[in-house]
Amino acid sequence: MAKKNFLGNLKEVLKGSAESIASSLGLALNREIKVRLDDVGPVDPEELQQEYSDGLLYVHSNFSEGLSGELAFLLAPPQAASWADLMMMGDGKADFSPDEHPEAISELLNQVSSAWCLSLSDLIGAGIRLNPFKADLSVLENHAAEWSSSFRADLDVAIDGFPQTKLIILLPPQTIEELQSLMPNDKQRVMDRPPPAVLDDDFNSEDEPEVRSARFEDFGPPDPGGSRLPQNLETLMDLELPVIIELGRTNMFIKDILELSPGAIIELNKLSGEPVDLFVNDKKFARGEVVVIDQNFGIRITDLVKVEDRIHSLR
Repeated sequence: MAKKNFLGNLKEVLKGSAESIASSLGLALNREIKVRLDDVGPVDPEELQQEYSDGLLYVHSNFSEGLSGELAFLLAPPQAASWADLMMMGDGKADFSPDEHPEAISELLNQVSSAWCLSLSDLIGAGIRLNPFKADLSVLENHAAEWSSSFRADLDVAIDGFPQTKLIILLPPQTIEELQSLMPNDKQRVMDRPPPAVLDDDFNSEDEPEVRSARFEDFGPPDPGGSRLPQNLETLMDLELPVIIELGRTNMFIKDILELSPGAIIELNKLSGEPVDLFVNDKKFARGEVVVIDQNFGIRITDLVKVEDRIHSLR
């Protein structure tokens, strides 16, 4: 009974994952996607070794608010290549590129995790945020020790027109404990990783897995004035992104940098009055002209980068 309670509590914590991941993946990849929560339990390094014998893409981030510890996703490189290619308007049949695809997958899982954190925040009534994800091409031997006490949630991902793949979420035990302590009507906290016996067959839940399809809202006719926002973007309105205005750039020798003193002038690569670039989350978003409002600098937007160009900037 204790084993079933543990599994039930953990599945309760992750119950919103399937729906939020399916929805955000579907929007990013422009495909109909179904996500099923297959299994939840402690990590068996030997089992993972068999699953990722040809290498893995380890996409990870630390919680910045609400929880501590790390959230990680595991993908096989061919799976990552297919998703990244779909995200960049390809046919999803590209070979894995270590120079292009990890960055694109990081961007994709940033979107997925933001939606999941929002749904989780609504569930527990507390803000949950993550730092930007980083993707590393690795092998399991490099992580066997640190993951031996972690928990895994296996998500079966079915993308229309492609074979079914698996997405694994990894969470350390302290994060699981914090999640369960924050869950409403929580009756039991997980104080430590369950014993190896939880890997036995009797650990499996009797509940049937639940399958949810991604739901795509009808955006209706285009709004030339940009005043109407698609309904399924409303959940992202509270996300914070860094916005940088770049006046210009230059290259300098180290000896010249060391000779800088108050009053020194550095010449940039842009002419006076030339439009400046606006970056959102380190991606070029728009151009504009510098203005002064009262005693503060500002920028008046004159040109927006097309969505297609922003996606191809990930290459």
